[in-house]
Amino acid sequence: MNIVFSTTRQWNPGDEFILMGCINLLHEHFGDFNPIIYNRNPQTRRARKYDIIKGIDKLAGKDFVEKFLDNSVKERPPLDYADLVVFAGSPEWRGRRMVKLYESILKFDIPTMFLGIGTSGPFSFDDTHFTSAEQDVFKRARLITTRDSTTQNGLQPLETHQLPCPALLSSRDERTVKSVKRIGLMYGTDSAVASNNVSSETYRYMMKMYRQVLDEFGNEVEIEFVSHYIDELSPFRRDFPGQILRYSYDAKDYLDIYGRYDLVIGYRVHGIGISASMGIPGIMISHDPRAATVKGFKSEMIDVGTPYSRLRESIQGAMQDIENRSLGLQAHKTKTRAEYLNLIKATSER
Repeated sequence: MNIVFSTTRQWNPGDEFILMGCINLLHEHFGDFNPIIYNRNPQTRRARKYDIIKGIDKLAGKDFVEKFLDNSVKERPPLDYADLVVFAGSPEWRGRRMVKLYESILKFDIPTMFLGIGTSGPFSFDDTHFTSAEQDVFKRARLITTRDSTTQNGLQPLETHQLPCPALLSSRDERTVKSVKRIGLMYGTDSAVASNNVSSETYRYMMKMYRQVLDEFGNEVEIEFVSHYIDELSPFRRDFPGQILRYSYDAKDYLDIYGRYDLVIGYRVHGIGISASMGIPGIMISHDPRAATVKGFKSEMIDVGTPYSRLRESIQGAMQDIENRSLGLQAHKTKTRAEYLNLIKATSER
């Protein structure tokens, strides 16, 4: 069986955490299959049909097209080998980068599932927001689950189910955290590339909060930092000289990275999610509407601008109640997995 997953590779590890959860779910339902990706990495799959390299078009002519060499679904070859297409969460599940996928689904009548899709703002299921191809695919979908109420409301009158993001299922294993001995802080900057950066306001707030956390809790517990994107490595050395930063190019390594900690704090929604999948509670620094996703990970939320005293209370509360929260996450994960599998089974038998 060939299952095509809409995701990104080597762009945002959070997308790959969602993918890991979707793959784990479908392995439980279907058994073995071939995972194939439709890579939405913006450098791999451009938003325009053809991207002319500046200056080269005059030499090569207007038909010059940069070769697509990524090991993923390509533009020209047919998608006639796909048995199922799964849209693995993430806000980008429609738009110009997705044209090939929607056209192929309709051309070859491929079954689809949308698992844990979300959005950062309101929309409506009409021709002002969706192309006719996108509307047709959604109407034919076997299953649509959303990770937030905004997406669920926007897709009315389609049948949808609101469930936690599949990143909650990214780890096959979990553990019970009995005490907090090591905390992971998610590091980010305003100088990273778009979509992997934060605002200057958020950056300044996190730096202030993290320095206070180090000062107050650094002698009590071990504290390390986690980075998701390569642009963050250089500024980290200036911001926190002598501190430890964990990073990997491979999203799967974050199971080991986040697995080191007993509590995680930071702004990366799916850093909170992959930790929750392992039974590790989190505290989210909320800086945009997508942060609401962490409600499905049973995470506390601290808005940017909130006084440090509030963050201190959250950390102290988590430290005092960590075992109950960890056990609660494991029960929540078990319940969520069962809900997903029941829906997948019911819709696969239609």
